Amino acid sequence: MQFTLRVLPISKLLLDPNNYRFLDSGDWQARQQRRFHEDTVQNATLRLMEHGSRYQLAELRKSILSNGYVPLERLMVVPYQYGSDMYLVVEGNRRVAALKTLLRDHEDGSLTLSDEQKGDFSRIPVAILQEQGAARLRAERIIMGIRHIAGPREWGAYQQAHFILELHESEGQDFNAIADHLGLSRIETARRYRAMRALKAMENDEQHAGCAKPEFYRLFHEMVSIPDVREYFRWDHEEAKFIDEEKARQFFGLIASEDPDLEPKLRTYLDVRRLRGIIGNKAAEAALFDPDETFAAVLRIARAGTESERAPVDLAGEIKKFMNVLENLGIDALKTLNEEDIAALESLIDLVSQRIADYKALSQEDV
Repeated sequence: MQFTLRVLPISKLLLDPNNYRFLDSGDWQARQQRRFHEDTVQNATLRLMEHGSRYQLAELRKSILSNGYVPLERLMVVPYQYGSDMYLVVEGNRRVAALKTLLRDHEDGSLTLSDEQKGDFSRIPVAILQEQGAARLRAERIIMGIRHIAGPREWGAYQQAHFILELHESEGQDFNAIADHLGLSRIETARRYRAMRALKAMENDEQHAGCAKPEFYRLFHEMVSIPDVREYFRWDHEEAKFIDEEKARQFFGLIASEDPDLEPKLRTYLDVRRLRGIIGNKAAEAALFDPDETFAAVLRIARAGTESERAPVDLAGEIKKFMNVLENLGIDALKTLNEEDIAALESLIDLVSQRIADYKALSQEDV
């Protein structure tokens, strides 16, 4: 990536109204890029950052007033194509918003800045990204990924998954490339992508679109991670989509009740994980989709049906047998592994991780 280092007037810096931080804000709507420079759009973006507690703008303002503006890291900007000599902020929107509000408050008399502060806050060191077209978009995403996924200022899970979705579908990057770029494992990168695709399916479903919320992302993340659960609701792991509309709607209905007087059955990732103990038990499944039954009642039915059927398993012994198989795989055998074999091993990793997490969760419940 090529950058030009300059000091620019803050008046020439535009906040990004479509910043990833805004994606799960309830009242946020995407803006057209050609209108980013309009005062109404910039002011709306500034208000959103000021009044959203998650952005911690008040704390940042206090820090700047106490310590001055310390440009330990330059702002990353790109030339804005719809305005003369203007630049769109790629990295550093919070800092620009804080400085703009401080200068605004000085102008309207609600705050008094010294001449030195006004000077420091009005002209900012920036790095101007020089790439053009598709190369610029890719560079912007690399910068954001380093800062907000692999770096110290993480986005939430929903924003991270949305970013991965764009890298895969808009840029055609495979999961290995995305994983290397973001500092994640390939398995986790693919899992986040699939979870976002599942949530998008709900957002596009004509019956449940109005109920879909960003916070459901964690429930879908759990659903696509558990083989028994995703198979029951007909989620195709390879195609990353539901292949049975009615089964998909069953899951949507469990996490978002269409009746405002009824609580959804599944409210946490642990609830989704507990579906493993319900699926396959006909009585428990019937209760799961009965609007008059609570989820606690469903779990009691499932447990009652399995207590008498449970037989002791030599888990350690069975695991050792399989470990011996893996340990004895030679180089020639490894070379013959196909995509189906790798997918089976990845599913095994998922299942082992889930079983360990289940054990820890149940241990906490027993305390």
